[in-house]
Formats: sequence, C-alpha cells, structure tokens
Amino acid sequence: MLTAADDRRHILAPGPLARESLIFLLFLPEENLGMIAYTWVDGEGVASSMITVFGEDDERLVHHVTSGVAMDPKADFTDWQVGPMRVQHGEPHKDARVTFEQDGVSLDYHFEAINEAFSYHDNADGCPGFLADDRLEQCGRVRGSLTIGDRRVDFDTTGHRDHSWGTRDWTAFHHYKWVNVQSDAGDVAVNFMHGLAMDAEWELGYVHRDGEQSPVVSIEHDVQRDDEFYAYTSARFVLTDEKGRSTEIETGNRTSLIVWPAGGLVSRDAASRCTVAGKPGLIHIEEGWVPEFVQHRLESAAQRKTDQTAIGE
Repeated sequence: MLTAADDRRHILAPGPLARESLIFLLFLPEENLGMIAYTWVDGEGVASSMITVFGEDDERLVHHVTSGVAMDPKADFTDWQVGPMRVQHGEPHKDARVTFEQDGVSLDYHFEAINEAFSYHDNADGCPGFLADDRLEQCGRVRGSLTIGDRRVDFDTTGHRDHSWGTRDWTAFHHYKWVNVQSDAGDVAVNFMHGLAMDAEWELGYVHRDGEQSPVVSIEHDVQRDDEFYAYTSARFVLTDEKGRSTEIETGNRTSLIVWPAGGLVSRDAASRCTVAGKPGLIHIEEGWVPEFVQHRLESAAQRKTDQTAIGE
C-alpha cells in the first residue's frame, strides 16, 4: 500500500534504467493548449526537468529542458528545483505546486487531489517490473496561470499527476495507451494504461466515481487516427472495474497534440473534451509506439493517397 513517504523521493538502485519522475499535466481545450511539466532523477542522483507547451497538430510553443544537474542525496520533493522549474509538495497525496519562469514564459500551477492516490500494484497483476517499482496516479483540481510572452491564460480546471520510481524500460513496450480522464465536476476520475509489452497484454489503472475507487479489470478500446500524425481523431473506451461497474468514455475533437521521441519509442500526447459516465469532462491520451511501426503506417497512408489520386486521373 502507498504510504506518506511514497509522495517523496525514493532510494533508487544504480543502473542506466533507474529513474524517479514527477509529471504534472494541464490541458485547456478552449485555448487549444496542452502543457506537460516533468522532472526526473536517475540512479546516480543526476536530475533533469522539462516543460513543454503545445497547440494543435504538433505546434510547439515552449520547450525548455534542463539536464545534468547533480542533486544532493538528501534533496527531497518537498521542495525540489531543477533549473527554472520548482516543485513543492504539501500534505502527502493531497497537494502540490509547480512553478517555472524563464525567457518570458511563466507557470504557476497548483494541484489539489480529488481522489485517493492509486498504485498500479493494486491491479490484479501488479505493476510490471519494466515499468516501475511502483507508480502513483492521481487526478486533481488545477488552478493558476500560464504566461507565454504577451499571452496570459488563467486556469481553473482538472488535471492529473504521476509519480513513478524504479526501472523504466520503455523499449519493453510494443505499444501503450496511457489515459487520464476527469469529469468537469471532479466526481469522476480515471487513469488507465493499456499496454502490449513483453509478449503480454497489460491492463492497469482505476476508476473513481460515486465516491468509490476501484481497480480496472478490463479495457475495451476503439481509436480512430489520422494519416498525418497517426494520432487519435476520435476514441471510445469502456472500462470494467473490480466493483463490476462499466464506465464509458468518448472523446470529442482533438484540441492539442505533440509528437516526440520518448525512451526509444515515439509518443503522441493529445487531449480533448469528452464524456465520461455520461458527464462532460476532459481527456488526455498518450500513446507510445515503436517508431518503425508508425513510420510504416504513415508511409502506407501516403502511398494509398497517391494511388487513389492516380486512379482518379
């Protein structure tokens, strides 16, 4: 079971795949904006941070990385700074704050939990060793402001955070979907990962609704993608949890997207409005793929269009 200490820094075994990381998400469909704030430290105590802000169709607005910072072994996530990014945690599993200021870009992001932190070890098959020793997943209310030059956006919405530690071997995956959903009212919160890895299928995550939180036991998925980015244009998911509840999620039109390399895979992070359990909400879908597979699909789509044009002529 998760303890208060799990909201803070862990001791990692040395090795090239050892990593502890914190990620905080913000998506603003009405502004066509997405933001990812990420910081991590490896088994040798070397830390990095990254903030990226993006718009529609892989439009990059901000991308700032600080890397190679040697951290004191006693430095903790209570107050953690890597370059211009600072992360502070208050009461364990309850609240956190992320700030950033550099080159005309500033972020002030306050996270307040709306459900209990969930460990993938609470799923039937537990957290696979290639993914982490453990992962803490949690949805929350997020408030604050994001400024890019002369553009300032104040926000009061929902979001998600993840804290994971241990081995991180993304190349074990053939493909994964990591999905975060919150109803606007905050009374429904969902995180799940559907993965194909090590010649096996993995279904992880939770559903929080009706005041009760329960691990996911099965995931139905139907995703439509475009031919330009191989990113979702629409998606429908049906989750069944240990309480026997069925939760249906259906996306709206995609409002933000970033495509980038991640740990030997290529990732698509995208978001939109959605309905979850019949209620309006917000969805973030991260999909990781083997790069060669995506390249093949995109080339096949391009060739199909060329062939159709030739037939039309």
